[in-house]
Amino acid sequence: MSDVRFSTDKLVAHRGLQRNYPENTSLSLAKAVEFGALFIELDIQFSNDCLPIIYHDADLQRVSGQSGNIGQFSRQELLKISAFEPKRLGQRFKSERIAPLEALVSILKDNPQVTAFVELKEESIAHCGREAMLTEVEAILEPIKHQTVIISYDYLLVLKAREQQWPRVGVVLKQWQDLESEIVKNTDSDFIFVDHEIIPETIDLQALTMPPLVAYEVDNIELGQQLIAKGVAMLETYKLERFVAENTAQEKG
Repeated sequence: MSDVRFSTDKLVAHRGLQRNYPENTSLSLAKAVEFGALFIELDIQFSNDCLPIIYHDADLQRVSGQSGNIGQFSRQELLKISAFEPKRLGQRFKSERIAPLEALVSILKDNPQVTAFVELKEESIAHCGREAMLTEVEAILEPIKHQTVIISYDYLLVLKAREQQWPRVGVVLKQWQDLESEIVKNTDSDFIFVDHEIIPETIDLQALTMPPLVAYEVDNIELGQQLIAKGVAMLETYKLERFVAENTAQEKG
C-alpha cells in the first residue's frame, strides 16, 4: 500500500483549504489554489431572489453565527454577512464575507490549470426551481465553463445540465445502487461522487466500466491509500495538506 501516491491530480480540496480557513469562502478557495490544488469543490445555495452564493448549509448558524435561512435573504443582504465558522475558528476570520459565485470566475481565470466541482444544493430547488438555478449558474460560469463541472445530489438537475450541453457534469450518489438507475445513466456523467462508506467492500472497481469515481470525506491517509488501490480515481478531502505532505515524504523516502 505504501507505493500509492497522492499527487494533486488525485486530490480535491473540499470546500477549499478548509482545514485552516473558513469553508466555501473566496479566501479558502484561493488558498487551496495557492497551495497547489488542481481540483477544488464548492457548494452553491440560492438567495430568495434566486441568485447563487458560495455556501453549504441552508441555515446560517454554523458558518455565519446567526439565525436565519439562506432563502429568507436577498443576495445583496447575504453578501454583507460574515462566513467565518465561529465555533471552529473563533473570531479570526470575522471580516470574511459570504461570496457570490462570481468570485470563482476570478479565481479560475487567473488559474487555468484548476478545475472546480460546483455542487448545486438541493435545498434551493423548492424556492427557485431547477431551470432558474441552472440559468443563473451557467450564465455566470460561461467564461470559465470548461474549467467547471456541475454536480449535485439531485439527479434531475444534473440531467438538465447535460441536456443543456454543459461541458462536464457529475452526480453525487445517494446510494450505490443508483448507478444502475436510468436517470443516472442518462446523465452520462463525467465524474461520479460517492461517500466512501457506501462503496461495497467486495466490489472490484477496476473491473467496472464507469466514469472516474471521486470518494468524499476522506481525511485519513490509510483509508485514502486503500481507496486508491481499490480503484477510486480521486479523493475529496478537508486535509489536502496532509495528503500532499505524505506524497512528498514518499518521494523523498
